[in-house]
Amino acid sequence: MNPTAAYQPRRASRSRFSDVRGLTCHVREWGDAGAPKVFLLHGSLDASATFQFMVDAFKGEYHFIAPDWRGHGQSGWAAQGYWFHDYLADLDALLDQISPDEKVALVAHSLGGNVANFYAGVRPERVRKLVSLDGFGLPGPDPAETPTRLAKWLKAWRDGPESSRPYASVEALAERLKQAHPRLSMEKALFLAAHTSRRDAQGNVLVAFDPKHRLPFAVANRREEVAACLGAIEAPVLWLSSDRPTRYAKEPGGWEGRLAMVRNVRHHQVPETSHNMHHDDPAAIARLVETFLNEA
Repeated sequence: MNPTAAYQPRRASRSRFSDVRGLTCHVREWGDAGAPKVFLLHGSLDASATFQFMVDAFKGEYHFIAPDWRGHGQSGWAAQGYWFHDYLADLDALLDQISPDEKVALVAHSLGGNVANFYAGVRPERVRKLVSLDGFGLPGPDPAETPTRLAKWLKAWRDGPESSRPYASVEALAERLKQAHPRLSMEKALFLAAHTSRRDAQGNVLVAFDPKHRLPFAVANRREEVAACLGAIEAPVLWLSSDRPTRYAKEPGGWEGRLAMVRNVRHHQVPETSHNMHHDDPAAIARLVETFLNEA
């Protein structure tokens, strides 16, 4: 396989590093610093570079700002592990650094979407627009399962996380990405493999995230807590899904009940896309997001 066959970006990114709550945070940026800011928040076990295809598909000029979450990409690792609420605090601290005096636009995928949903309810005065790409929160757990869940959490920490799978080359990792995501073209798979990986001391290629992310969270957000945060969102919200989510079937009201938790929301299903919709059809995603962001 020829690595020069990798996707060639239309917009070049640049990197900077800052301290966020005691950890090094890598921030990837595209566009002129004077253009309207759009913050991009990636999903679990991903990195900021995964937004490249969507960024390239935007028609207008924006200042895209995409951090690597703690323990992802080129950001620092947390020795004590990871808690969902750490992402909220990291986002709050980063916005205070980069955009302290203005409301922000958040475009976020999966885990990033869940963080953005909560943040927009906790800090409604900080968010101007919110777009969530297939990130609608997990179904609320049964409180009766708390002892079992905590026992699994204790065992996971005692045993430790599984080591990251090594690959002989970037090309081998690209092949694995292509197998896992059939809609991903090989040129995009090569780009992602090159920009979301690191090498260990033996020269093996590893996906760039802390294996401790595989350990479960000890605390799960109950449905009532999710509803309270979503109900406090004041900004207009666009939720994009790849298909009708079935994981909420047992919740009161099903999927529509979760959608109804947000006051000013619209939902759009993007056909022929998987969970990583911004890879599968970046042009469609960019068009929907850009139209939404530019609405008065």
